[in-house]
Amino acid sequence: MEEKNFKHKIKINVRFSDLDVMRHVNNAAYLSYLEEARIAYFNDVLNMPKNSLNFGAIIARIEIDYLQPIVLGDKLEVLTRVSKIGNKSSDVEHLIIIKREKENIHAAAALTKLVSYDYKKQQSVPIPVNVKDKIKAFEETLAPSV
Repeated sequence: MEEKNFKHKIKINVRFSDLDVMRHVNNAAYLSYLEEARIAYFNDVLNMPKNSLNFGAIIARIEIDYLQPIVLGDKLEVLTRVSKIGNKSSDVEHLIIIKREKENIHAAAALTKLVSYDYKKQQSVPIPVNVKDKIKAFEETLAPSV
């Protein structure tokens, strides 16, 4: 994953509670970082209220490649993009970067598979056209729909 392919980013503060006994960020905290970035992405791209939980999707899969440890005091950015959008699912890619002086260190790369979901019916549903349109308008390149 290349930084230039991402248009959306947020800053993350490493909290003491994110650390494990080895004094680096515990692997479970990465999921929280990805969640925060994903929510910010969809709030911004879909013009949703900042505290809205009204998003009809469910996580089907998350893959994380841990590339470098993150420690207390590191300044982080999480880059997010939708790389593929299909009928009912989309791929959300993340890059977690440690910002050190003039250097960007790739700490983790992740892929989240989201499935459009109707919580009342408890089943997957097609991604609404207006959601697809807003994502496609924001992202300049998307993999072909499946």
